[in-house]
Amino acid sequence: MGLFSKIKEAASLVTGNDGITDARIGRGVITSVAPTGSTVTSGAIEQYVCRITVEVTLDDTPSYTAVCKQTLPAWSMARIQPGITTVAVKVDPQDPSRVAVDWDTPAPTVRLAHSSQHGSAADVLARGTSCKVVILQFQDMGMTNPAGLPVYAFGLTVLPEGAKPYQVQLGNPVLPDAIPLLYPGAQLPAKALPEDPNSVVIDFAAALAAL
Repeated sequence: MGLFSKIKEAASLVTGNDGITDARIGRGVITSVAPTGSTVTSGAIEQYVCRITVEVTLDDTPSYTAVCKQTLPAWSMARIQPGITTVAVKVDPQDPSRVAVDWDTPAPTVRLAHSSQHGSAADVLARGTSCKVVILQFQDMGMTNPAGLPVYAFGLTVLPEGAKPYQVQLGNPVLPDAIPLLYPGAQLPAKALPEDPNSVVIDFAAALAAL
């Protein structure tokens, strides 16, 4: 639901994390780590020079993809799960394509950029067709929507009226009072756009009102 913009490929690489001054700190998801074939020995530890691709999200800024080069020991490389491992990212304020992973700082919570009204969560709730969803899995994304509500990633089975069930993966903002309603197997009211059945928003206000 408008969480990620069209991917932007970085044109330049940053080696190490000391070359960026007055950095903005963003949230990053590592999507790939590729050894370049070069190594650096620090003390008794051999480290691999890696090309790291990361999806970066800054406050009020559409997400984009950037690339940097940094050294990693073999054991650290093995712990990275592409598409899952989340890190803090230093971003050059003058050139957002220049980034570096900050391994020593916890990944921050970031505020998502405003999406267009058409297809936004409010738009889906206003125009969508009523349905039910069953939560298969969910995870706090470490992000908020522009109104400050936490955004969760969901895997859902959608149960439309008079049609076959189907599954979607998407992000939805969650009302704080509705967080206890999140558990695998929970069935909740939702809305889906008639022209785009994959645009689904859980109606947490309706769920709370029904309690």
